[in-house]
Amino acid sequence: MKVTVGPSIGRPKSRDESSKFSSQIGVVTRDVLPVPVRWKDVDEEKDLQPGIDHIKIHMDINLDDPGVKRCVIDRVQASSRQKRYRLHKHYKKYSSHEEAKNNKPSFCSSQENWEEMCELFASPKFKHQSLINVTNRQMLRAPHVSGRTPFSVLRHEIVRLC
Repeated sequence: MKVTVGPSIGRPKSRDESSKFSSQIGVVTRDVLPVPVRWKDVDEEKDLQPGIDHIKIHMDINLDDPGVKRCVIDRVQASSRQKRYRLHKHYKKYSSHEEAKNNKPSFCSSQENWEEMCELFASPKFKHQSLINVTNRQMLRAPHVSGRTPFSVLRHEIVRLC
């Protein structure tokens, strides 16, 4: 499927393209790439290449355009954050660090990656930041929701209707 990503909005404009694009990003995050502990440590050329290659195989997308490639990498980062959140939820189910390490979730790519994540979740710095984030989320008056459809797609449809 041909996918046209608008570099200014960071994702495809049409619903169908956006849906297929998001699905492929999910496959890359879930099955191809491990979850990094820190994105600053990720070498985009080397570490993300298997994911980029997977997207090239399954989608007709112009990854030679630096703006489009940046959008793809941004979507992979966002998807990885969601996966790290799911891993953290799984980690919190267990009463001890060792018990959690020994119970790798099925959606984690490798035991080694799971152990790295467990070490991250057990670190005092991570626990402190998590506590701050929980407190801040509780102070929100109204949660920000628009369903599964990205705002960029909704905005494009509204402009098209006018």
